[in-house]
Amino acid sequence: MPTKAKTPPKGWLWSEEAADYLGVCVTTLYRWRRDGYGPQGKLHGRRRYRYKIADLNAWMGVTAESADLELAAA
Repeated sequence: MPTKAKTPPKGWLWSEEAADYLGVCVTTLYRWRRDGYGPQGKLHGRRRYRYKIADLNAWMGVTAESADLELAAA
């Protein structure tokens, strides 16, 4: 019988949900984490990562601002 995945604490998302929230594939989120790029994730147990929604929002704001600056400089 398959076990039901636990829900993350309030205000947090698992990797799969965080990838959907950011509009990227979960593989992209894994690659970003490996390369030290992207939003800060927190290891939960041995293999699962969770992401604070506030951190995802902050990271999206920073990347949008930096993209705007790059376009303005060009």
